Amino acid sequence: MEEEFLLQLKTEPDKVIAKIKEQSKDSAKILAYQKEYKEHDRTIRETQVGNIQKDKNVGNGEKAKLVRAVRIPIDYQKKIVSTATAFEVGKPVTLIPSEVNDLSELIKMIWKTNRIDSLLQKLISLKKAETQGAIQFYITDIKENSLFGKILNFLKLKSQAKEIKSKLLDNTKGVMTPFFVGDNMVAFMWEYKAKNAAGKELNHLEIWDELNYHYLNDESGKIAYVDKSLPHGFDRIPIVYVGQDEPEWFIVRELIDRYETSLSKLGGSNDYTAYPLLQIFGEVNSFPDRDDNGKILEFKIKVDDDGKEHHGRAEFLTAANAADRAKLEFDNVKDLIYSISHTPDLSFNNLKGMGDVSGVALKLMFLDAVIKATMNEGDNRTTIERILNVITSGVVKTTNTSLAKFALTLYYDIIFNSIIPDDVKTATDIITSLKAAGLLSTLSAIKLIDMVENPDEELKLINAEKPIVAPEVLT
Repeated sequence: MEEEFLLQLKTEPDKVIAKIKEQSKDSAKILAYQKEYKEHDRTIRETQVGNIQKDKNVGNGEKAKLVRAVRIPIDYQKKIVSTATAFEVGKPVTLIPSEVNDLSELIKMIWKTNRIDSLLQKLISLKKAETQGAIQFYITDIKENSLFGKILNFLKLKSQAKEIKSKLLDNTKGVMTPFFVGDNMVAFMWEYKAKNAAGKELNHLEIWDELNYHYLNDESGKIAYVDKSLPHGFDRIPIVYVGQDEPEWFIVRELIDRYETSLSKLGGSNDYTAYPLLQIFGEVNSFPDRDDNGKILEFKIKVDDDGKEHHGRAEFLTAANAADRAKLEFDNVKDLIYSISHTPDLSFNNLKGMGDVSGVALKLMFLDAVIKATMNEGDNRTTIERILNVITSGVVKTTNTSLAKFALTLYYDIIFNSIIPDDVKTATDIITSLKAAGLLSTLSAIKLIDMVENPDEELKLINAEKPIVAPEVLT
């Protein structure tokens, strides 16, 4: 079925493209997510401040004017996305190969030169903010004196003409659509607009299947192949796609809307009542100037027939308990936003009073975020494994086929590292005690402290520094 489907792409591309598009995400929704996340658009939902706080026309004739409502957006959306991303992949993951050989060393260098750790952070952030993202891998010629060429010389690998590169695909540059049959992605389509040499804007489509790359555009007036399909150089679709149903902040979107609306209303109210508002009852004889010292108001005094004096009065207008009620709501809504979204409040005011706390206490404070990151670890591990598999397939199939023999037994253990600072002193004391009691080897102790990149090499250096004790001379 899959082969027939892809063969139809050559004869009836419109039908195949329409079939793939049936699995596309709603572009209008993604655009709305982008506007809310990046542009502070607060007119998307009825509960948002942009739809509640309306501008008003007041006055008549020459005195008519437009009074703009206070609308204050607060970037909880970015706060939730960036914090969740940081707790999941903020610190580069540790890749431990099942064996160290030329293939594992080359993959390590491809990972570094493509800055996959940084791309991974951006990919996870895109998924959480816009519900989807992808990394595209491709094979290109190695440029003269390139960094990758120097790495090959350093590793003393056979010279190769091509290398694996990568780039991020996001919804600001085009439309991505993975096509699944069951749980298997059998094709991936990337649509975008770009101008040709004559300055005419064309629709472009790129489609990848397991082995081939297809490129189409509508320069002829309708979508059609520009050239025949070409092998892309991998033994699988060279796209790592991630997605989720809703943006990360959607679980607390109503609370965010309420907080922004309440704060905006309070700001509008403060424009009228935050500064003292003086109410005057009766007729004033004199009113002090703004720069007068010892300001007084003088009221006219009238005496009625019974000899009782009557005069005006002045008092400041205040809203009883309004500040307390507002603060109570703000505090409660803010706490709910953070707790329900599993986002720690890392503001300066919250952290400045912490003092010197142990590593265990610090991790308990951030336990909510750690739980969320742990729950997503399975999906993130799958994403990283896909990246490694794509890179490996490109190496053994195209760029360095002589390393194919190592791929039969090479696999990776993936360790996710926490951004929470370690309590090195406490950990060192515990590890030292275990080593002294004979319950831990020196090599294991070095690995647990996690302060060196190569524990085996460090152990050799430690042993080399041990003083040589001369043997006792028998007399």
